[in-house]
Amino acid sequence: MPLWNIASVGAEPEVSIASWRILEINDGTRHFVGLDGRDFSGRVSSAIVEFDHETLRGQTLSGRVYQLIGTPGRSDNADYVWQQWCVVNEVESFSDVTKQLFSGGSVDNGS
Repeated sequence: MPLWNIASVGAEPEVSIASWRILEINDGTRHFVGLDGRDFSGRVSSAIVEFDHETLRGQTLSGRVYQLIGTPGRSDNADYVWQQWCVVNEVESFSDVTKQLFSGGSVDNGS
């Protein structure tokens, strides 16, 4: 499965993702990982800087706004893109913090 660059934030300021999770990498940043709602390709965000639990909308370091659709989940496409993203970004470890964050934890990375 090939990987490709996504459109600039100016061209695509908002994206909706389904079958999503929030993963935290070893440097402490958290990222949306899921399926692009348009074509169900895997998607990984830059670091989350703001997140509204009620509306399921969050902004990332790039300035892009992510709208989470439905309930958390997993997909092979998103997992594949996440694994490749981890290789490219030299991620040593990560954890799924989705449940933790929805039981009262903060998603603000302090950025």
